[in-house]
Amino acid sequence: MNRSLLVWHAVSCILILILASWWFQQENVGDSSLAYPNRPIRVIVPYAAGGGSDTFVRIMEQGLQAAKGLTEPIVIINQAGGIGTIGSREVKNAPPDGYKILCHHNAIITAKLAGTVDYGPEAFEPIALTGEMSMVVLVRADSRIENLRQLLEAAQAKPKSIRFAANKGAPAYFSALQLERCVPGAELTIVSSGGGADRYSKIIGGHLDAGIFSLSEYLDFRGVTGTPPERDIRAIAVLSPQRHESIPEIPTASELGIPVVLRNANYWWAPKGTPREVLTSLASALEVAMQQPKVLEELNRLRLDPTFATGEPLRQKLDSTVKGFEAVAESKAVSLPPFTLYVGLILVFLLICSFADSHWSGQQSLVEKENSGSELVASHYGLAVGAFLLLMLYVSALQMAWMPLALAASCLVFALGSAMSRHTPCSKIVLLELALLTGFGIQFVFTELFAIALPT
Repeated sequence: MNRSLLVWHAVSCILILILASWWFQQENVGDSSLAYPNRPIRVIVPYAAGGGSDTFVRIMEQGLQAAKGLTEPIVIINQAGGIGTIGSREVKNAPPDGYKILCHHNAIITAKLAGTVDYGPEAFEPIALTGEMSMVVLVRADSRIENLRQLLEAAQAKPKSIRFAANKGAPAYFSALQLERCVPGAELTIVSSGGGADRYSKIIGGHLDAGIFSLSEYLDFRGVTGTPPERDIRAIAVLSPQRHESIPEIPTASELGIPVVLRNANYWWAPKGTPREVLTSLASALEVAMQQPKVLEELNRLRLDPTFATGEPLRQKLDSTVKGFEAVAESKAVSLPPFTLYVGLILVFLLICSFADSHWSGQQSLVEKENSGSELVASHYGLAVGAFLLLMLYVSALQMAWMPLALAASCLVFALGSAMSRHTPCSKIVLLELALLTGFGIQFVFTELFAIALPT
């Protein structure tokens, strides 16, 4: 064995031991004999950094630090995608030990009702509600619609004539369906229009007649005194139990005889089965953090009402919200494309392409062998099928949580490398070292350096 190979073995073994020790520490659920928490708590934000959810959690992080409500720090991990469902699934499948929790708003309820995922709040343990954002219905300032009841009566007189902005599947969408129910025969043309800025520009441009916006969006988009009506917006109702102090002149929907309430709440969730004492510890820490002057100042800046609830009041609020959305979801289901079928068809197509490529390569090899007498492999069917099956097994292992990512990736690299390399003991050892370095290294780089949550 040459000297360079010995150096490789020594260095790789040291790195593998370091990475494996780090991984074992991360996977270890902690010593249950120690008081909770005894290691950092990971908070999953299911949206990109810089957004409203991310900003809110970082404000709460400052409050937790100031109040010293937890003996260990929290680590914020942004895991965007799937309209918040990728991050929520990560916490749903996490160990119920309180070291990986979720901060998510009402979309965790509507995602299931929209058919995006097959789980909702029942798959988690609610920790606390920390802050709510009031929602308003607005029109362009020069609209002939004076209030929310007039809008719905217009939708009753001429169904589908009112183009109403509310992204399908989102909480605002289900609230729009609730509004329709309050005036029999009213039917809105509900249009998905992206974020608040996009919906605002379409209302100003006359492409939409009305829409549901957060209070913060309305106050930010509202023009200053003297703005021409065709370039401004006007609120016609606030979807809160009572009028909001920042816009006291705007009536609630209930005052107009339309009992619809929508306040986007920030909920904290833990995996199902998390011990009650852990939930209580987290809720207590969040309650103290909510009382910090800096937190209250920031929440006021964001126009978030500093409401707090836990225990039975929280469960009652959740039940009421879920029942309200379920009532309209049953009457008007949201149809989504069959993504699972599409993915399956794509995989079958790729498999057919692999077979076709292997067959063509085999025929070419046979021709070359007849012409030149060289000893070439006649077919690559086995390698193509084997690689495909290994990939499917790898994806299934991660999806079903059969195996941690580090081990699954190591096995995949070793298996594929074995199929394509020479069968010598030395090469197998090197390949095993490379596989372990790849598996553990991927998890270390993404989770520690880039703070990206991966299947663990």
